[in-house]
Amino acid sequence: MLERRSALASHPQAKPGTTLGVADGDAPSVSIAERPSLAVLQVSAFADSVSATGARLVRALDLALPEPGRYTGDAKRNLRAIGPGVWQLVASDGGLPAAGALRATLEGVGTIVDLSHARAALRVAGREAERALAKHCPLDLATAVFAPGSATQTRFGHLGLTLARLDDLRGVPVFELLVFRGYAEYVFEALLEGAAEFGVRVEPPLEQR
Repeated sequence: MLERRSALASHPQAKPGTTLGVADGDAPSVSIAERPSLAVLQVSAFADSVSATGARLVRALDLALPEPGRYTGDAKRNLRAIGPGVWQLVASDGGLPAAGALRATLEGVGTIVDLSHARAALRVAGREAERALAKHCPLDLATAVFAPGSATQTRFGHLGLTLARLDDLRGVPVFELLVFRGYAEYVFEALLEGAAEFGVRVEPPLEQR
């Protein structure tokens, strides 16, 4: 298996502790962290087999089937309904069934693609995370509209991505962006620039905490 490497490994501003727009003594209102070594499997049902595909996913994953635009599970392992008959399974490495095994489970009703090496995951959190992300994303990210447990396909500027809201137990806004790996540095830089107004800090990769 190919060795997994951070999409931001060579970026000079991705060093944990990097801060922008923060005066001495002030705490940043936004944090950015990469979630490396993430497993991402995308399932697409055949047009006449959406219900059957969903039922097989439930049995294979022991997770409830989410409503459209929502996810089930938790921040570490979840099933996201990101489009009609399309789901993403997201977890830390080793937290999902092997793609081959799941492909056999879905034989005849749907297809599966392993996007683990094709996507980079960034977490944007903090009390001003909504406003910082809204500079690049056309969705209304207010809690009343894009509530915790939401997940969808959207855009970051001109790029497509998957966005999920994973607020922590204290109710602090937490957003996870799954972006094309080749654009990870662009998205990271745009997030830093947009969040500098509120004070932003780069946190260590999530698996290192």
